Amino acid sequence: MLMSQSIGTQHVVHAVRTLRSRARSGFAMTLPLTLALAMAGCAVSAEEQAQADEAATASSALAPTIRWTAANAGGPVAFSPDGTRLATAAGGQELMKLLAIGDGSVAQTLAVEGSPDAAAYSRDGALLAVGTSAFNQNLSLFRVATGQLVFQTTGHNNATTSVQFSPTNPNQFATGGRDRNTKIWNIDGTLVRTMRDSLRVLAIAYSPDGATIASNSGGNVHLWRVSDGTLLRTIVATNVFAVAYSPDGTLISTGTQLFNAATGALVRNLAWPAGGSVTTTTFTKDGRAVVAGGEDFPNNVDVPTIRYFRVADGATLATFDQLGGANAYVKSVAISPDGRSLGYTVATDEKTVLAASPF
Repeated sequence: MLMSQSIGTQHVVHAVRTLRSRARSGFAMTLPLTLALAMAGCAVSAEEQAQADEAATASSALAPTIRWTAANAGGPVAFSPDGTRLATAAGGQELMKLLAIGDGSVAQTLAVEGSPDAAAYSRDGALLAVGTSAFNQNLSLFRVATGQLVFQTTGHNNATTSVQFSPTNPNQFATGGRDRNTKIWNIDGTLVRTMRDSLRVLAIAYSPDGATIASNSGGNVHLWRVSDGTLLRTIVATNVFAVAYSPDGTLISTGTQLFNAATGALVRNLAWPAGGSVTTTTFTKDGRAVVAGGEDFPNNVDVPTIRYFRVADGATLATFDQLGGANAYVKSVAISPDGRSLGYTVATDEKTVLAASPF
């Protein structure tokens, strides 16, 4: 790049940051970027102008439209299939809370062993599986209508970190854990199969057709064939904490990268600022955007953050930052079945939030 273009780019960045600062101080974000650039006295190329316009648009949503906030409720979040409940944890307690979508009130509580790390509803909403941080007895299955404990067992040694129901087989679900294993279970508590991962498993995801399970094992995303446990492929990723399939099953997100699910090839990187980290990821209902939650780390302070990335080109569509106090991070994100709501939890602050999803 020529020196004049480089200087122009620096002014673009400065102008965008100025607009962002004004927005946080109560000024409208509708001030045209071209005016800001004129005030800065710089000339930029059309390409730089377009990039800056996009950056300003992405920065315009600095806070989500919050519908309600539930205190003393952190950990995982999972929407019921009918969209009437949001399962989450009671902050620092050995309890799951089922919150009413309408107002965030507690509709039901379920006792578990250890602090909940993962939760998932069965596809008909009749069952809720919960994985916890307990060394033993860290996997529980509940009948939602009555709160009855169907079974409780040691899913994994030293914590069950992730759980998800099969989207096609109503009698099976999968778990991942710190014992470096991914497992498939029947809903009666019978262990169907164990797949050996290389490192502790912090996230798993079924493919939409139910044929494959992806497990993130220390950044090695293993793709397992459900029918016999065969390792089909290993994808080397930069993020160790998250994994999700796109609704059509063609892509896999780790929150910082997108991969082709059929070949394992890297499709594109997703721009998360250096020093920060992504803890959780999902897709919007239509599959056009990746949702990633975690933390930024400006000035050596954790800032809980959620970003929406456009799947088509990786552009940042929205950034929600300042979602909690210092040294907090977004632990879990989920999109409601109708695609209109974003559920998320902020660790350390121990709060669960229901907000409008902008995409």
